[in-house]
Amino acid sequence: MKLVAILPILPILLLLTACDQIAAASSKDKPAAQTDGNTMSCVAGGLKLSGTGAPAVEVGGFGIQGDTLNAFALSLNVERAGKVHQVSSSLMPLPMRAGTYHFPSLAVPGMSLAFYNIRTTEGDLLRGYNGGTYSQQFSPIENDPEAKLKVQVDKMIVSDAPQPGFKRVHAAGHFAFNAAALPASSPSDACVSNGIARSLLSVKAGERLLPLFDATVCGAEKIHVQCDFDVVTDFVKQS
Repeated sequence: MKLVAILPILPILLLLTACDQIAAASSKDKPAAQTDGNTMSCVAGGLKLSGTGAPAVEVGGFGIQGDTLNAFALSLNVERAGKVHQVSSSLMPLPMRAGTYHFPSLAVPGMSLAFYNIRTTEGDLLRGYNGGTYSQQFSPIENDPEAKLKVQVDKMIVSDAPQPGFKRVHAAGHFAFNAAALPASSPSDACVSNGIARSLLSVKAGERLLPLFDATVCGAEKIHVQCDFDVVTDFVKQS
């Protein structure tokens, strides 16, 4: 019985440490072309961050398929007071029309991989906030809408790009997400033990005890991030 109860916790613990790595990898996917006038401004907690043009503002994606931007991502990287602040929506399929969207969809279980990282100028991680940790530490219900990325697209203009086979996309709007960080790069022994104990209680009660971890025991800290964006990017049109 104990082994059955512990097994569901293991992938959760892996998610807590791997979530940032998955999301960070998305920033390596560069668009075919990007203008220098792209802008993005964010408020992370009470801190205001803004940037214009690459490399401060980056737009990633895997091209256009049908009427959807495949695996679209927006990132802001700026230095403030000797620290590098990184905000990313992570990858998401975004319809090429104005509207409000959630990633993952509200209709399916899942959590955002959006993140906000604070690093040294040498690249060492000081604090890593992500949607996965928020979900595990703070979501009181299954499929918590507060654990998802919310995107509001106010403008989506698609036109032919100078390069054949590409489309130029002008997108503007804003997105918001909740994220959380643990004191260290991996959960403490007390945090792991707490997760296992809560899992055992869930088995005994016959229903899942949420959140899956006690944020106080784990020392988790949550933050709300909201960003405005106005970007123009060329994407390859896939068949």
